[in-house]
Order: sequence, then structure tokens, then C-alpha cells
Amino acid sequence: MNCNLVCFETCHVLISTTFTRIHASGMTKPKIPNYFTIHGLWPTNFSSPWPQSCAEKPADYFKRSSIDTLQNGLNHYWPNLKSAETNMELWIEEWEKHGTCSLQKFNQSEYFRQAISITEFLDILVVFKNVGIIPHRTKTYSLIDIVNAIKETKTRQVEPELVCFQDRSDVLLREIRVCLDANLAEYISCPINRSKGVILCKTKSNAIKIPV
Repeated sequence: MNCNLVCFETCHVLISTTFTRIHASGMTKPKIPNYFTIHGLWPTNFSSPWPQSCAEKPADYFKRSSIDTLQNGLNHYWPNLKSAETNMELWIEEWEKHGTCSLQKFNQSEYFRQAISITEFLDILVVFKNVGIIPHRTKTYSLIDIVNAIKETKTRQVEPELVCFQDRSDVLLREIRVCLDANLAEYISCPINRSKGVILCKTKSNAIKIPV
């Protein structure tokens, strides 16, 4: 792909929920965080497919020195929870697959710094706690209550996307996705195009569990 032709129009911020033991099975991670972590910060556009792997010269590739001052924050907010690879290997993959497509706007250090900053601002657990939504193994919440908690306090009435998955008879919240404009200044509605296999939460009953 010639990424000079890709218009950096919007940014998909993927905020993962805590991971259940279903996700963690077979993993060697010493501890699964009990808070919301980053899945990714993905530059995208309003067409399909999304831009990926936009490096055009050696200087575009991951440089460890660019995140030296950010590693504590990245280890906390952006740990690798889905494989046996290290956090560093995850960050390399995320930068080279997605972050390089943001180079029209942000360098590597700014890209990771923005991801941390957005996550800290959203502070999803506190948002939920303030309206009585508490992650629990058996308690369920309605889709509208979860969405409203975020859009009324953080995203200026722009609805986030909620991604769920089915675990037997339970509907579990898997991801919260918010989209921002190209400058990461304003929340906007997410583009219709999305990753293959993504299942948005559609249940209208009080039946969504937030896993712990």
C-alpha cells in the first residue's frame, strides 16, 4: 500500500476490558490486570480497508529509545495479555502495523504518549463506579446504561462502540471503542468499516456482564 495516498481522517482507540480466565488460559502471564487496558490506537479512514504497515523508510520503524520515558505507563496501560510475547514485542507490532500510519500527525513517542493520555482521561472504571456499574462475575447491566455512562461524562454525547462475545449463555463485554478526529482533539462517530469478526453488543436487555 502506498500510504502517501491514505488520508489520516480518524483514529480508532480500542480500550480492552479486563480479561477473564477464558482469555488467559494457557498463558504464562503472572497477573491479569483488574482494570481496563489498551488494545490499540489505530489510525483509520472512512473507506476500506484500513491502512496498515505504512513504514516507507528505515527511520519509520520502531525505535526503543523513543519510548524510554513511557515504559512505566505502557507496562501499566498497554500490557500484552493475549500471547506469551513480551510487552515490548506487542508495542513493536502495534507501532509497525498501525502507528506508522499516523506519521503524518505523530511520531512514535507522541503516538504512545497519546494512547496513554486518552486511556487516563477515559478512566473507564471510575466512570462506571460513579453510576453504580461494577464489574462482577454474575451481575449484568444494560447496553444503554453502559453506553450512557461513557458518552454523558467523557465523549461529549458521542456513543462509543461496545464489542461483546458470547460465553455459553452469557454476553460478556470485551472492548470499548471510541473514535477521535485526526488530531485526537474531538470524539466522533466511528467509521462503519471495522475489523473482520467484530461483534458489536446489540442486546437490549439487562444482560451484559463486565468480566472480572
